[in-house]
Amino acid sequence: MRKKFQYNRILLGFVILFCILIVNTNYANAAKDTKKPTITLTVKNTEPTNKSVKVTFKATDASGIKTVKWAEGDQKTSYFSKKGTTVKLSKSTCSVTLKKNGVYTFYALDKAGNTKIKKLEITNIDKTVPTVSLKSTIMNQAATIKVTSKDASGIAKVQYVKGKVTDVTSEKWSTKATEVSNKKSFTVKKNGTYSVMVTDVAGNAKIKTIAVDLEMKAMWISYLEFKSTGYKESEFQALIDEMFDNCVELKMNTVVVQVRPFGDAMYPSKYFPWSKYISGKQGKDPGFDPLEYMVHAAHDRGLEFHAWINPYRVTLESGDYSALAEDNYARKWYEDEDTTNDRNILEFDTNSDKVPNIYYNPASSAVQKLIVNGVKEIVTNYDVDGIHFDDYFYPNLGSKYKKTFDNVEYNAYVEKCITNDKTPNAIEVWRRNNVNSLVKKVYAAIKDVNESVKFGISPAGNINNLYLTTGNYVDVKTWMASDKYIDYICPQLYWSFENKTVPFDKNLDNWLSFRTSSTVSMYVGIPTYRAGSNLEPEWEECDDVLQRMVEYSRSTGKVDGYFFFRYNYFFTKTTQAEVENLLSVLD
Repeated sequence: MRKKFQYNRILLGFVILFCILIVNTNYANAAKDTKKPTITLTVKNTEPTNKSVKVTFKATDASGIKTVKWAEGDQKTSYFSKKGTTVKLSKSTCSVTLKKNGVYTFYALDKAGNTKIKKLEITNIDKTVPTVSLKSTIMNQAATIKVTSKDASGIAKVQYVKGKVTDVTSEKWSTKATEVSNKKSFTVKKNGTYSVMVTDVAGNAKIKTIAVDLEMKAMWISYLEFKSTGYKESEFQALIDEMFDNCVELKMNTVVVQVRPFGDAMYPSKYFPWSKYISGKQGKDPGFDPLEYMVHAAHDRGLEFHAWINPYRVTLESGDYSALAEDNYARKWYEDEDTTNDRNILEFDTNSDKVPNIYYNPASSAVQKLIVNGVKEIVTNYDVDGIHFDDYFYPNLGSKYKKTFDNVEYNAYVEKCITNDKTPNAIEVWRRNNVNSLVKKVYAAIKDVNESVKFGISPAGNINNLYLTTGNYVDVKTWMASDKYIDYICPQLYWSFENKTVPFDKNLDNWLSFRTSSTVSMYVGIPTYRAGSNLEPEWEECDDVLQRMVEYSRSTGKVDGYFFFRYNYFFTKTTQAEVENLLSVLD
């Protein structure tokens, strides 16, 4: 028993001695360790992700690791003496979860007191949804929806589904959606709401919806709908509210309001005086901004707003410059002492009643600049959906067309051509080119400010008359064959189906034959004002002419909407039977 006890005491002594030797060896080794620890960082997922990123943090050293920490930002070694997040190693490694992009610093301290830091930048965490915008254009009774999207990690998938779907987790995206990832746009042929979901590479998704109406149904609201004595602000706003509410009831989706009928403005302008149809006197400030209110009122009701402009006309049945506002360019050019600008304005008697009208000269570069600046002003300052020109260009100059109106400018042009050994164009071609020049400049100016704003023109409906040598000088064939002049054409097809010269159906077919551009939409001007009248037998005998105009237009497969002239005629007694039948076929 005693021998066994002594044996155990001897064995215990050896164990204690061995431990002392190991500790002393470690201390000795530690005292000799001047090498910094080794840090290895491994990012488990380097692809774009909307989740956190895990980093494997491995630290090794000959003397052993005492402490490991990490911290956000580009830190120095001294930072970790009191700060940083401490982690525990298991077999020299641990996992660190990083929740956002940025620079991170990792720290290791060995048992000999040596330190090491290593930095890592994380860039693949993307938790921001893509930016998405949708734009719809109608052509040949189909809607092309352009999808514009952007994201830091890149776009992985674009899908659309008919109907309003706002939940990115909805099963409709996997069961009913159509993928259009490799396309910048897609085409639909039915009215309704469409939802588009864009998913980025990191997995974030954004949904945008767009309402598609395959037909523009536009109401012309002329200056004749306003009174020349002007309005108080509350009175004007009440009128607009009533008009626009009625337009919605009449199944319209667009209002086209005449904001510049006579070289004036229904808004504060640097270029044109206040219209008397808003303040009661040309040049008088009404104290409020009618156009701003109209645009907001239209959009609040889901209506597009197109600003309707008459470019050249200054007066109607009046040649009295003194009746114009003092800041009216027509009056200033007429009255100032600078004779070089006198011909920026012209007078012409269109009705042979010896009462001249005042026009801006279509051949004047100063006039073109004025009109273009006025358009840019509207598009820059107001959220309009379109700029609209009507059918007033050159007046009918009659048999003496070569010796009147802007013939002085034409003669100067001819002399310049002869001097430069060039063959001058005939005067009618030259005049059409003057109009073309303005139209092209207006289109470019609009697109320079906001390419989504449409520019359209509603010329007189008999295309042959537009190419007479005596007037109009409206080169619609060029406009309809190009992408540089207009976004839409809306001829005023105001004759019945039984008209012997320009029957509605044959006339429309003729217009469509010249629309060869893939960017110019075709709308039809519909004459509500003729309904129930005695202007033609068919209007007097039938109550479905307007309805049949819409139905025939649809049957072509090429007409994308209608402009109805004009607001007041939807409420007159003589038009009611026609209007009722018309509304029955408007969606």
